[in-house]
Amino acid sequence: MSIPVILVLIAAGFILKSVIRKDGIFNFIGILANDILLSFFVLASIAGRSLAYLMGLKEVFFYVVVVVILCLVSSYAYGRYFIREDRGWRGSLMVLSIFPNTAALGFPLVAIFTPDLTPAVLYSAASSLLAIPLATFLTIRYSQDSHALRETVARTFSFPPVTVSLLSLILVLSGIRLPVKLINLAQAIGWWCLPLMLVYFGSRLQFRHIPVRKILETGFFRVILPFFLVWLTLRARSESVFYAVLIESSMPPAIMAASILARHRLKAEESTAVTLVLTLVAILLIFILKISGFGASLAGL
Repeated sequence: MSIPVILVLIAAGFILKSVIRKDGIFNFIGILANDILLSFFVLASIAGRSLAYLMGLKEVFFYVVVVVILCLVSSYAYGRYFIREDRGWRGSLMVLSIFPNTAALGFPLVAIFTPDLTPAVLYSAASSLLAIPLATFLTIRYSQDSHALRETVARTFSFPPVTVSLLSLILVLSGIRLPVKLINLAQAIGWWCLPLMLVYFGSRLQFRHIPVRKILETGFFRVILPFFLVWLTLRARSESVFYAVLIESSMPPAIMAASILARHRLKAEESTAVTLVLTLVAILLIFILKISGFGASLAGL
């Protein structure tokens, strides 16, 4: 999915919401995309892989884990001391910080610098495998209808995409391969979660108030911090690995993250506004790096 198509679908959601003005329709789209179609997408993405493919995630997965831990711990500590009065935003900040837009936005931007997208695909797969359950847990934990820790864990694992991701991982580790036709069918059905999420995301947008401070907070923990971590530790790697990990790790929050937050009524308006602004900024910065030639100097090439 190209960047122009992404922007068109977001705009379509915003325009449709302005015309229709019926929350029930867009809530249904959110449930369809996040609970049902995303489950098929996860099944095809994980169960369709071999154990050898997952073993190839070792090096890239290391950076996924390190980036997630860094962003989670730093955003948690920041929220604990500087956002004491707004528990909802503390939770949203952590979700947005750990869940980068590695596929819909990351792949096209990595392709600007290198034709080899294999490391980017590996990073995206590992990131999704870790981010979806963790983001779901944090969202439920900090939502308006939050519950005790045990019930939060139970609700997290009962969220269909999380359940499917764990079952799919068990199948892969057990060496059980699902029929190719079933995987292809799941992929064909699950793909529709992407455009529907973008439409749902657009329907949540509110331009009456752009939270500048929240944009800066999320931008620091989701974009700036991972960028410098990778830049300082991965300069000696190959070009394809360097650009894949650098760009994927410092992507703005995933539309999926904002969609999950909206699904559970956790700072939906602020999260969608922050995600949209940072997405546009990231696209602009990547193109500036490419056109100026500064991107090549980052890799030391």
